[in-house]
Amino acid sequence: MVGPSVQCRRMRVLADQRRRFRLLRTGRGELGVSGMGYWGTTNANALRRAVPAGVLVASLALALLDISAAQEPRPPGSERMQARARTLMDRFARGDSVTMVAFGDSLTAGWGAEGHDTYHRVVADVLQYRFPGSTLTLVISGHPGETTEDALGKLDPEVIAHKPDLVLIQFGGNDKGWGRDVGSFRTDLAKLLRLTAEGTDALVIACLPPIIDENPRNEWNETAREVAASEGIPAADFDRAIRDADPDFRGPFPYGSHPDGFTHFVMAKEVLRALDEAAGIKPHLHVDFATGPVLAAGESHTVSAALWNSDDEPLVCQVRTDWPGRQMDGEVTVEPGGVQGISHEIALPLQPFDGHSYRFPVRIMARGGGFGAIDLCRLAVAPAITVDRADGDTVDGNALTWHPIPPDRFTMGRHHWFGPVDLDARFATVVLPDRLRFVIEVTDDSMSVATLSDPSKGDSAELYLDLRPDADQGKPVYDEAVLALQIIPPAQAGAGAQWQSMQKLPDDLSGIAVDCRLRSNGYRIVVDVPLAPIVARRGEQWGGLGLDIGINDADFGRERDSQLMWTGHPDNYLNPAYLGGLYLEPVEAGATRRTLQ
Repeated sequence: MVGPSVQCRRMRVLADQRRRFRLLRTGRGELGVSGMGYWGTTNANALRRAVPAGVLVASLALALLDISAAQEPRPPGSERMQARARTLMDRFARGDSVTMVAFGDSLTAGWGAEGHDTYHRVVADVLQYRFPGSTLTLVISGHPGETTEDALGKLDPEVIAHKPDLVLIQFGGNDKGWGRDVGSFRTDLAKLLRLTAEGTDALVIACLPPIIDENPRNEWNETAREVAASEGIPAADFDRAIRDADPDFRGPFPYGSHPDGFTHFVMAKEVLRALDEAAGIKPHLHVDFATGPVLAAGESHTVSAALWNSDDEPLVCQVRTDWPGRQMDGEVTVEPGGVQGISHEIALPLQPFDGHSYRFPVRIMARGGGFGAIDLCRLAVAPAITVDRADGDTVDGNALTWHPIPPDRFTMGRHHWFGPVDLDARFATVVLPDRLRFVIEVTDDSMSVATLSDPSKGDSAELYLDLRPDADQGKPVYDEAVLALQIIPPAQAGAGAQWQSMQKLPDDLSGIAVDCRLRSNGYRIVVDVPLAPIVARRGEQWGGLGLDIGINDADFGRERDSQLMWTGHPDNYLNPAYLGGLYLEPVEAGATRRTLQ
């Protein structure tokens, strides 16, 4: 141990070293900041934003000097649970066999997650890597749509019968969703936690569910926290962790969807935090990927990460980086207060690149000194184009660079397509003195116009534009700077265009103008986005926006038969991580936009 003044100096040095690694120059004087990937309680939302370098250094130093100030204290549980947590960690360290049960609703069942990356599987993977001599058995018991009352009837066969050493209890969202009263929820959650603690020798962690409510202190969240505290059960507060990370401004369940792998990783880190805290462990090993978009050509891509050690002793660390089909293991020593960089080349493509974007997970885990750390991102590979420039305030259509949306870009209904006369599309982009213009031309021989109540069900177009700074480009969550516009062609010649934004537009983007005219074989759309708000968000050299264009087709009075998408997928409205890139500078032939988030 060292004195407070020495420790403060070391933490300041560590903060500066983190800054040097984690700030990526983007060529515009802006800074991209990687995500927090360690098991601490630092407010990741505050540290992930792109801010001036001096402000960021101060933010990092303050957060490292007093991480407890970043979030409200969370009770580690009763003495009984703390003792069980220490016993569990001792068993892991000895190499014993350990059984972990994840008992919950659709979140635990993995609805919305991408493949293996559910919160409990991430927790299990990290613990297994952190304690390689131990054997961890994961039992998953997920029951979509069920409440705490339902869970009580399944507790014995689904949990207690397995004689677990670690139990994650995750129920409550459906109690509110099905209209139960909060008093019944309080009673049943308390009984569920109490019976689990009494019926097993396991460390029990209450995974408090995300709740659909703008108020983070709504009665459901507060009741769940009060029950966990009164029962002496350590809490992994999923709702608070999601709100403190990079939340979707539409809430944790936009359009009724379930949290994806990005949010499951936030929840996994919260479980790991609660586990370490219950055991009285203050982690000193941390790891982060360097994140953000890169425009590059070639058949490989370099990913970089940093390990840092906030302890006053050196840490000898084993490190594993993996992505589909490949696993890289190594060993590094990280000096006290030091940072160690790690880089790997990933061969591309890992799947055929037919013009559609694709994403795959890239994960790094580290262990050393009894500590563990993880960061998990996804690398998106997408097409990229250069915007045209107009000499004045008018545009010569013949001078535009047209980008086709060919038949291999169908995201649904390819079997309904009868050739280019049935559906074909192309688009162009051009910078005018005060606006960014998108021109979309659609060939469609049978028009069945949609309505504003559900534009995607008939003939319509979709425009997605990510105006966030590079630090946030490609994150799979929406904020007000990600535009999602729906445009409906007129039902008859001379009628005006109908359009809407899928979420409320910021005031400075209220000047977006849309025009749509019928043609003999389809329709033509012109969208003008004011340039000033883009420059305000990204600077004069604002290139590198996320972009996608979608076309919905409905024939013969039916609802939508098919959909073309330039680069993304049908769930763009939920997840803007698959968008292509729109650049000011010339895009080299074969170059792609690669975004790690």
